[in-house]
Amino acid sequence: MASIAFDQVELTYPGSTTAAVKDLGLEIEDGEFMVPVGPAGCGKSTSLRMLAGPEEATNGRILIGAEDVTRRAPEDRDIAMLFQNYALYPHMRVADHMAFSLRMAGVQKDASGERLRP
Repeated sequence: MASIAFDQVELTYPGSTTAAVKDLGLEIEDGEFMVPVGPAGCGKSTSLRMLAGPEEATNGRILIGAEDVTRRAPEDRDIAMLFQNYALYPHMRVADHMAFSLRMAGVQKDASGERLRP
């Protein structure tokens, strides 16, 4: 694992004058467990999407370890997201969801099974 830092991160969607996320400053230490909590629309998922890469921050920096990944492509960040509900793949079991990103990364089925076992 590595530490994660949001350094004054902002995201304003094109055509909007209001930031969806404004001045996010957050440090999560290596090995620390953090859960974002808040009302709908407060920026929890948007912030996680900026960390993983599908959303691009309009200002600030996102660091994983000492590396600035703010402008790095999602596939180059070595991060995956798993959602609370089954909206994406309702037919999959939990292990299937977790193995999906390993399969997309080219990990053989036997090796991904080993990585998923506790």
